[in-house]
Amino acid sequence: MNELILINENHFIILSVFASFSTSLISAIFGIGGGIILLSFFASFLPPLAIIPVHAVVQLASNGGRVFLLRNEIHWPILSTFIFGCTIGAFFGGMIILQIPHELLKIFMGLFILWSIYGYLPKFNKKQIFFGSIISCALSVIVGATGAFIAAIVNTFKLPKLNHIATVAFVMMTKHILKICVFIFLGFSFTPYINIIILMIIGGFLGTIIGKKIMYQINESFFRKLLNFVLTLLALRIIIISINDLNIFNI
Repeated sequence: MNELILINENHFIILSVFASFSTSLISAIFGIGGGIILLSFFASFLPPLAIIPVHAVVQLASNGGRVFLLRNEIHWPILSTFIFGCTIGAFFGGMIILQIPHELLKIFMGLFILWSIYGYLPKFNKKQIFFGSIISCALSVIVGATGAFIAAIVNTFKLPKLNHIATVAFVMMTKHILKICVFIFLGFSFTPYINIIILMIIGGFLGTIIGKKIMYQINESFFRKLLNFVLTLLALRIIIISINDLNIFNI
């Protein structure tokens, strides 16, 4: 795998396992945040075409671990609409979304997240969930991490802490399964990365277990404030990076 990574392989393995552990810990506590940090890590060391596929497999395991540990807390009534929209987004939305500068869509996502926190946003109905999941999953195939967008939609239901985290994890798990199917269909080979993926899955599951224990110690009010704070930081990051990529202020 030496020719497929940009640093010494042993150093990469150690860093990768630590990154998987710590980002799964973060996601287990807050419900989000770990995925975009892990994506940034991969972007520093993996070839561009491998970043999103490998990220999808590791995040599938991380979210799957949260789903397993919190399976009794999942809020099922809204999931069928999410899954249907994600399926369309993964297999068909990508073709449409490629015609639009994805930086503009990411700016929209960032603004939507901020609006969901600080503006008036009622519970999403099935139609809004459906279109939101199409956009999220289609964009996820291209840019990788869109968990904050999904978390913002689920946040409109003001679910209790455990229900929120479990439901977001289930939606994200579904998205990553669909993304992996798309990348396999497009011919991407995961074989060269299989060893590091397995080690990262183990590290991620340990992070999820420890994060779950910490999560139980956080009260509902503090969790909601913490969630809104993390969402705000992620939204501002999305907007700033997207504006920079568009070169709007370059003269």
